[in-house]
Order: sequence, then C-alpha cells, then structure tokens
Amino acid sequence: MAHEVVIKWVALKSNVRRYVVRRIYYLLDDIDEADLISDTLHDNGIADWQFHVLAKDEEGLYRHHLHRANILQKRDVVHSGERGALIGGGVGLYLSMFILPWSISSTTLLLSVLVALTTVGIVIGGLLGNSHENYKISRFHDDLEEGKLLIMLDVKKDQHALVLSHMKHEFPDLESAGDDSVFSNPFKKGRWIHI
Repeated sequence: MAHEVVIKWVALKSNVRRYVVRRIYYLLDDIDEADLISDTLHDNGIADWQFHVLAKDEEGLYRHHLHRANILQKRDVVHSGERGALIGGGVGLYLSMFILPWSISSTTLLLSVLVALTTVGIVIGGLLGNSHENYKISRFHDDLEEGKLLIMLDVKKDQHALVLSHMKHEFPDLESAGDDSVFSNPFKKGRWIHI
C-alpha cells in the first residue's frame, strides 16, 4: 500500500514539473531584431501568449505587431496584492484571536474579520502595486529607460534547455539576461520603483 502511494506521488510530481513554466529574459537594442526573433519563435511553435516584449516605445511595438507585455507583467499588482493579503490576513487573525475575545467563541465572526481584513489587504496592496514597476522586471529598469527592449519568453520547464539552445543556435550574439519563474513570490523582494 505505501509503495503504491510513493509511486503515485512520484508520478504526480513529474506531471506537475512538466507544466511548471519558466520565464527567460532577453535584452535587445533593436526593434527589428525583436521582430526577427518573434517571427523565428512563431515559426518554431511559440505562441503569442508565451512571448511578450516590453519597451519604452509602445508605439514601435504596435507598428511592428509585437506582442506587448500586459499590465500584470509591467506593474507590481499581483506581488503587492499577495503581500497585502498576508499582512491583512495576519492582522485579521491577530484581531480575531486576541483583541476581540468574543470572536473566539463565534466562528462566523472570526472568519468574517479574517476575510474582511484579508480583502482590505489585497485591495490596498494591489492599488500600491499598480503604481510601481513589477519586482521581476525592476532589475531591467535602467536598460529599459535607455531605450532597450526586454523580451520575456515563457516556456515549460522541461523545454527550457531546448529553447535556450535553439535561441543560441539561431541568434548566436544574443545572450540570455536571466530567467525566473512566472509565478509571483510574496516573500521575494525587488526594487520598489514608482512609475
């Protein structure tokens, strides 16, 4: 019985790992090169939802029909909202358990205070994050201000090495500017840049 559980757990873990997505970053100087990379990636099966370009020149991206980064990739809404949820939930739990003594006996009141303060934390965090650059791209802030383009390429973890080698083969002068998970980590800190 225990042996079967271990086998099922290993199979589940390998299936989940197959669908974990990584984001590869590339910095470019030229929008025409970004256009060429976009065409090459599309020809090799990379869909629009996997390929995003961020640049100060939004009009140039539009003219070249490049898939632009969306608001969640540009702004820190999700990351700050998650942090707000943690803070609001912690304060709500503290208030429910220790400050409001009658809430301990009332599960409904305890959950109401917890949900209300968590929601307030999400809203306040999201609003603050909307006025700040996404913590994942803040390391490229100076390059973007100088007029460079940032390509964000989302690939499954098991395709990561293949895509990197393919990009190196097709564009030998292009160096990866790093990679990261596409998921936000509320405990990870980045530069807090006001937009």
